[in-house]
Amino acid sequence: MEAYKIGDLVYARLGTLPVVGTVVDWNAGLGKYLVRFSAVQQDWYGEGELTPYSEQ
Repeated sequence: MEAYKIGDLVYARLGTLPVVGTVVDWNAGLGKYLVRFSAVQQDWYGEGELTPYSEQ
């Protein structure tokens, strides 16, 4: 079951930095989400590697 939907904002690690990205795809075979951070940066993450974004 997918915990996130396309368009959700999430915190993920890009290298050593936690950054906010947008979920742009779900790969059921891999069990991972594609998260895009900018026009040229994106990576695949498992559900446990992501945290929902919240404004505080």
